[in-house]
Amino acid sequence: MARKSSIRQLDPRLREAIDGLLRDGRHTLDDILAHLAQLNGGQAPVSRSALGRYAQRAEEQMRRYREAREVAKVWVAKFESEPDGDVARLLPEMLRSVAFQTLGSMSEREDAADAEEVMLLAKAMKDLASADKLTAERILKIREEVVKKAAVEAVKTAKAQGLSDDAAELIRQKVLGVV
Repeated sequence: MARKSSIRQLDPRLREAIDGLLRDGRHTLDDILAHLAQLNGGQAPVSRSALGRYAQRAEEQMRRYREAREVAKVWVAKFESEPDGDVARLLPEMLRSVAFQTLGSMSEREDAADAEEVMLLAKAMKDLASADKLTAERILKIREEVVKKAAVEAVKTAKAQGLSDDAAELIRQKVLGVV
């Protein structure tokens, strides 16, 4: 595994300053190095190339985040218009795929994944499993309701056709799967 980034090894105060200036987007690498030098007593604690690599990774992460946000907006709009449609079934699968991609990218990164990242990913996987369970329970409940309505309609139709109460009850039990 590659060496941990020198930026990641910095004092958290300095790293937060770098992250803030990068997020701001108006500063050059030289501006950031000068600011770090001020905060560190006259000398920047990292090289320009290390800062450049860190900035590239940060920009790539922000780009992926913006893209994901835009895609999510589209999917959420589609989901809101058809809550029981294909999108509703597709979203958990997409999230599962993202989680596995994230696991893969964690192993390829220069720096090791921290415990918080792993914990958040584990929580996301647990939440997905809970969502799957709730979806299955909801589908089962809907099916039970449909079968109950079908049983009631079958009994009504049977009685309207002149079947006895016992025969109608037998039909209801058969439809419900009780017998």
